[in-house]
Amino acid sequence: MTRKLHSILDEIVERNRAQLHKKIEERRIEMDKNDLEHLSLYSILGFSEEEGLKIDLYQNIGRFLYKYAGALLEEATVAVLQNTKEGKSIRIPNTISQNPKKFVIDFFAVSDNKAHEIKWRDASTDGDHVRKEHNKIQCIVKAGMIPVRVMYYMPNRKQAIRIQKRIIAIYKEYGEAYTDKGAWNYLLDYTGFDLYSYFHEKLRT
Repeated sequence: MTRKLHSILDEIVERNRAQLHKKIEERRIEMDKNDLEHLSLYSILGFSEEEGLKIDLYQNIGRFLYKYAGALLEEATVAVLQNTKEGKSIRIPNTISQNPKKFVIDFFAVSDNKAHEIKWRDASTDGDHVRKEHNKIQCIVKAGMIPVRVMYYMPNRKQAIRIQKRIIAIYKEYGEAYTDKGAWNYLLDYTGFDLYSYFHEKLRT
């Protein structure tokens, strides 16, 4: 099982890495054709044209990197769950509001009715985000499931942290929530697979 899971995770890592670098290269080519008139405004604010070009490039790279870092960790977590527990990703009806019509459960484990929400990080500062999460949790409970939130990294900004703490409190009221090192430990205890060590091994290869 461990060898098979390592092979699956290796494929996920390589695919996300390749897709990320492909997107970055495509964006570099697009940016070579950009209108650069806006750089004069950067200059007024104290940034040279060379600095402005780098800022634009790395702003785009940062967006892609953030997206694929999240996709990698969330997909890897689901893969670990799928290969150690009986279950799958499912959708449940939203019985509380009209939007969305259905909620996605990243991984529902048949053996213990745990509905897992997997997040690498949630940096939302939208206050409405709390209401949507509360609705989702209530729908999960109504469906006879236990809501479990696994989030590996807390956001850094104060407003985003406040929102996450409210969401975590709601999850703990109805089910379970694990963050930071606790998220890695939960996955290890729940599945027997050490995803944290797997990723740190990848750093040395």
